[in-house]
Amino acid sequence: MKSTRPGLSTVLVLAVCLAASAARADDDVSFGRSGPYIGVGASRSFNVIEDFLSGTPILEDVKVSDSWGVNARAGYHLTSWFALEAEYEWLNDFNFKLRNADVGSLGMQSVTANMVFIVPLSRFQPYFLLGAGALVSHTSGHFNRLTVEDPAFAGRVGLGLDLYLTHNLLFNLGIEGVLSPAKIAINTALGEASTHGLGTLTLQFGLGWHF
Repeated sequence: MKSTRPGLSTVLVLAVCLAASAARADDDVSFGRSGPYIGVGASRSFNVIEDFLSGTPILEDVKVSDSWGVNARAGYHLTSWFALEAEYEWLNDFNFKLRNADVGSLGMQSVTANMVFIVPLSRFQPYFLLGAGALVSHTSGHFNRLTVEDPAFAGRVGLGLDLYLTHNLLFNLGIEGVLSPAKIAINTALGEASTHGLGTLTLQFGLGWHF
């Protein structure tokens, strides 16, 4: 008569499945753990400054270049789905031209305190962030044709993804916008014009370390 009890092979299969399930659960806890983190990366800023220059014929003829920069952040995961961080971004000069004539250049730095809302999907962790801080800018060019209020309040909003390559090392990809009520003034041979508001849109990519 055959025994109805599970054989040794069945017990081993069940044990392996339970161990694998426990390992996956440990991985999820590990990737979504609380603790500090840091990150550095590159920023590619797309030209949206021209959108803030509309309103007068002079400003509408001004063309602004794109720019590259760098960014850095340091923060703390309070839970698997929420973190607080400080972010710094430096952008190289944006060049302003009016009918192929140089008007000046504008460089910007932003510092914000961010709230980060995370979807903790194991190694893949999409996030949404909101921040507030300051925008610091500098202008250069002949005859002070281009001026911007400095420093000024700035708000930050962003979407991104953290991809954990190991339990500590992660790759970051995101897109962020910075908006400020800073006043831009342009003085040219065709006249003077100014507007309120300044913004940037940057694609960010880099590496981070979750301690």
